[in-house]
Amino acid sequence: MYEFLKKDWIYKIAALLLAILLWFYVANLQNPTIEKSINVSISYSGLKEGLMIGEKPENIDVKLKGTRSALAPLTEKDIKASVDLSEAKLGEHNFPIDIVIPTGVELIRNNLGYAVELQIDAILMRQLAIEVQTENSVAPGYSSYIPEISPSRVVVRGAQQLLDSLETAQITIDLNQAKDNLVLNSPVVLIDKDGNKVSTEYLEVSPITVQVSVPVIQNIPTKTVPIKAALVGNPKDKWQVYRVVLEPETVKITGSYERLESINHVMTQPIDTTGLQNDLVTQVGLISPEGISLLYEPAVKVVVQIEEAPITKTFEGVIIDPVNKPVGSTIQIKPEVINLTVQGARQEIDALEKNLKALVDLTDKKSGTHQVEVKVELPSNFHVTKVEPSKVEVIISVNSEKEGSY
Repeated sequence: MYEFLKKDWIYKIAALLLAILLWFYVANLQNPTIEKSINVSISYSGLKEGLMIGEKPENIDVKLKGTRSALAPLTEKDIKASVDLSEAKLGEHNFPIDIVIPTGVELIRNNLGYAVELQIDAILMRQLAIEVQTENSVAPGYSSYIPEISPSRVVVRGAQQLLDSLETAQITIDLNQAKDNLVLNSPVVLIDKDGNKVSTEYLEVSPITVQVSVPVIQNIPTKTVPIKAALVGNPKDKWQVYRVVLEPETVKITGSYERLESINHVMTQPIDTTGLQNDLVTQVGLISPEGISLLYEPAVKVVVQIEEAPITKTFEGVIIDPVNKPVGSTIQIKPEVINLTVQGARQEIDALEKNLKALVDLTDKKSGTHQVEVKVELPSNFHVTKVEPSKVEVIISVNSEKEGSY
């Protein structure tokens, strides 16, 4: 055996090597090394609260190298592409894409590797007023009036860069030969500063639809009248209604010319103020007068403002001072004091006594006896309800001194 191996060993080794090379050659022909691109979805994770990504690529082409048998069965489910945003900061930055591939294949990288450029923005909110655009027209002989939108504004949440580009929100309604009032739920569309529609893919809009009511009436006489609040009951003891604010303040009504002429306001449904100590905010309907139709029936927002009721106090013995008396004269006033009744805030009226001023103005008055009206000076937040007496006798004399004179 040894002799057999020893004999012509060089040829035997050469034959073995040739057989191995031939095997690799045949194997490579049947299962060659190839390259393959697979489109893979990208996942993003780790972004801190309060931040968001602007436009971002959803997929990437991953290029792999390997044998045909290894690459052929691979799909996008076998490859993972992810971006870690845990260290992301505001601004535009490049982030590496981490790609996980099965064993037995090789990832082909370009010079820059796999990365994605992202704009990181702060998440903000902005309110936008809603504009109404109309299409077509109502039926002949009918008119449409200003639409009522509820709510009248939308809140948009998203990246600051996108929010800054917005101009308004818009809805479009089709009048479509209408003969009756229209009540529609219309989708909200965002419009940028160039007048173009804005995709909401990266924005959150609330609400996404709004209710719009369009008054449509036959062309008959109309009139706009104020709305008045029908208050019933009384606030809590020592409290009072200070002011009532209505929104809207007016309503448009329809009817015959004669009936419209007799109507000067429309009342709300009763608003109970019994026992109130704080402001009341509510919504109420309107009461349509007989023979009158409301162009539309708005829900009227009513704010009833409540304040502490003023009290009344009488100050006795308030001294009267003469002003603008003639030069070189002496003045005698009968009586020299008055009683003064004042109305004002409970917490302020007790301190008023030091600031009371009762005056008689003697401008252009000459020697003799005069009946002069007493004037009272008070801070603007107080109201004089009674001066007793309201007029006093003033005796003006020259170069004489009398008891009680000035």
